[in-house]
Parts: sequence; C-alpha cells; structure tokens
Amino acid sequence: MRQHVETKPIGWLKMAEIAFWGAVIWGFARMVANYFSFTPYGVRAFSRVIVGMGSENSLPGILVGFIVLVVFSLVATLLYAVVFSRVHLWWGGILYGLLWFILFGFFFHLAHWTVNTLSTELTWFLSLGMFIGMSVSAEKLDME
Repeated sequence: MRQHVETKPIGWLKMAEIAFWGAVIWGFARMVANYFSFTPYGVRAFSRVIVGMGSENSLPGILVGFIVLVVFSLVATLLYAVVFSRVHLWWGGILYGLLWFILFGFFFHLAHWTVNTLSTELTWFLSLGMFIGMSVSAEKLDME
C-alpha cells in the first residue's frame, strides 16, 4: 500500500543556498584531496572551460574555478529539484552523483585515471549527489 507524501515547493533562494554551501564544502574537500595528491583535479579544474589549461594554476584560475563550481552546483541542484525530487528514495542522490561522475569522467578522460583519482572522484561526486539529494528532499518534506 502506497502512502501519499505531502511536499512543499522549494524556493529559488533555498536552492541557491544549498548550491553555495555544496560548492564551499565540496570545493574545500576537492582542494584537500588535490593537495594530498589523491586527484589531479582541484577546484581550478572547473576553470578550464573559461581560462584554459595554461592559466588554471593562477589565482584568477582558482577563483574562476570556484565560481564555475558554484554555478555547477546551482545547475545540479536545480536539475535535481525539477527532475528527481519526486522520487523519494534515500539513495536517489547516490545515483544522481554517479551520473555527474560519468559525465565529468567523460570530459576528463576517465579511462586514463589512476586508482587514486578514480576512487577520489567517485567518492566526491557520490557524496555531492547525496548532499544535493538529501538537502532538496529535506526541504521539500519539511514539516513546519
């Protein structure tokens, strides 16, 4: 027997807040993983689409990378809220993170990654997907 679950609409400001904090927390985690050489892709890797590979190690490259990460998080949050938030599965965010991992791996040549890079990137995307999925679901199911 299926039970009807009442949800409330999630506002744009709340989605922007989820995206911002996701970018801050997971951007910091990415910088730490890059510092300890778990992955060659720091926050600056997100700036490649704008500044190119030659300038990504500069301070402007890192700042642009963070801004692109915030925009990526916002797009990912909006997409999850629109497409996947009707599915009330606790592991929906894991599948969502896996989809982003595959897409990111396609553009950054997943086949050439080492085990360290593969495991770090997979963990990073799965946990970001869980954060977005659970945050959006928690906001939609909030019983005030």
